[in-house]
Amino acid sequence: MDVGRILLIHGDASTAERHAVSLRRHGHEVEVRQSARSGFERACAWLPDCIACHVTLEDIDGFWVARRIRTEPSEVAQTPFLFLTSREERDSLLQGLHVGADASLCEPFTDDELAAQLSALIDMARRLRRPRDSFVDALADSSVGAAFRGDLAQMSLATVLMILEMERRTGTITVVTVGGRRATLSIADSGFVGSSLDGAERSPTDVLREVLHWKRGRFWFSPAERTESATQSVAIRGSIGAMLLDAMRLGDEATVLGPDEIEIDLSPSSRPSIPGSKPRF
Repeated sequence: MDVGRILLIHGDASTAERHAVSLRRHGHEVEVRQSARSGFERACAWLPDCIACHVTLEDIDGFWVARRIRTEPSEVAQTPFLFLTSREERDSLLQGLHVGADASLCEPFTDDELAAQLSALIDMARRLRRPRDSFVDALADSSVGAAFRGDLAQMSLATVLMILEMERRTGTITVVTVGGRRATLSIADSGFVGSSLDGAERSPTDVLREVLHWKRGRFWFSPAERTESATQSVAIRGSIGAMLLDAMRLGDEATVLGPDEIEIDLSPSSRPSIPGSKPRF
């Protein structure tokens, strides 16, 4: 795992210093802030590789920090964000994901666990940037008028969506599988604002449950201008990361037949049952 620059925002000075010493021992460069406003200002100026933020702070709270980070029109909006909560604040974990956190840790946790989680987030962000460069096509060169396009066999839709969320993209991603099925997911401000499956409007969760099983096919992303109506829809639908997790959870609870596993019409009305078939997750 790669080391990097970490901004630690924590309201308890002694705990923050203990974490900082441990993180520096693991090779990270660390800066500490105790309030939400000073933490946000330092994040925008320093552009750390990862941010660890406790929910309880001196002035506001960690939710405010995450929301501001994710809506800031700069490179800091793409920074991995880890929420830290106490045992009493366990219910706030889901809320943290909805305002833009990538992961969370609930106390009690060890300094080594914190270092491992932050290192993993930094490493994940860097790995996502590398494959992105391998499939990005220039808009002028794309026959489908897309900002970039690719093959599902080389990059999963979940990875593509996480890249789009990290880069705060606005537009529509279209996925077409070898079986002839087609799905669209429109995004803005790191959330879904519209979706369809085989030409019919469906909820983002329903579309994700189907499309995450597609292993063969093509995808392309077409950018669009951000609108106020799109921003309002995001607040209702939730973040991309949270809805991906929800779709995967639901996929674990039901058997879903992948469209590349049979060679016949895959529309919902004609989907056959196969004895002994198992979920892909």
